[in-house]
Amino acid sequence: MNPTAPTTSWMDTPPRFPLLRHYSSLLVTRMPWLDKLTTPLQNWSNKVFGEPGSESYRLKDFLAGVWLGHPLHPVLVTIPIGAWTASLVLDLAWLADQDDGVARSSDIILWLGLAGAVGSATTGLSNWVDTDGQEQRTGMLHALLNGGITVLNLSSAVLRITGQRRTAITLASTAYGLTIYSAYLGGELAYSNGIGVNRVIPEGGSDDFVAVLDERELEVGKLKRVDVAGIPAVLLKEGDTIHAIAATCSHLGGPLDEGTYEDGVVHCPWHNSGFRMCDGSVVNSPAVYAQPTFAVRRRAGKIELRRLEHA
Repeated sequence: MNPTAPTTSWMDTPPRFPLLRHYSSLLVTRMPWLDKLTTPLQNWSNKVFGEPGSESYRLKDFLAGVWLGHPLHPVLVTIPIGAWTASLVLDLAWLADQDDGVARSSDIILWLGLAGAVGSATTGLSNWVDTDGQEQRTGMLHALLNGGITVLNLSSAVLRITGQRRTAITLASTAYGLTIYSAYLGGELAYSNGIGVNRVIPEGGSDDFVAVLDERELEVGKLKRVDVAGIPAVLLKEGDTIHAIAATCSHLGGPLDEGTYEDGVVHCPWHNSGFRMCDGSVVNSPAVYAQPTFAVRRRAGKIELRRLEHA
């Protein structure tokens, strides 16, 4: 190793294995020009969505999937991928016998995929806007590929109307090849980078009450972090009532105890996800998963907690 060589952060070092992941990640690291696109888009998106609690931010909450309790994006991406797969199969069948009914079916399904692509793009944007670093760059490449795929498929749909079916099929087939790689990048974001994954799920907890703090140490209105047999929790005392929810933000793992508390809601210091302290429910995105809650009891001057539900 050359001691004078510049040090590369592990954040920018592609995984070694398997080779597909290695070279795909290497491709993204060698595309710094993507950063020139991410910042303006992120700023524009934040301006459109506004601040939590505003009318415009409710659109972001809806697109993120707060109402569903699960990210909405992976639900909708099945529409264009499934439709374009079926359309490709029908196109190949048409090349064999040139049946008009098969052609019409392929065209209708292609348009269905285009409609689904719009929903996929908007829900994907609501997830992507709160990322940074390598994940943000990967998401931008994913979006650009999907944009190109949509243009190719739209061009294919128009050419079918004008009777240029063979050229249209060539464009749609090219788009489908790009779809496979773009879907792979989407999988990297979801499963390798954990975007949209419930970050509380790995944490355990006890089925029995666990003493976590002397009651006199808990100040009214002040967030307090404690450990409950393997899962960090954040406490809040309001009058004579003590609330306790998981301290690890379900969105990207931010420490809720370092956040802000107002009107019954704690906001994560990282991306401003809001949760009700009384029941852990999501008040605003980017989080979509509720926080696990704890039963609270006082005994012998101690505050004791017991985890109530699965993440």
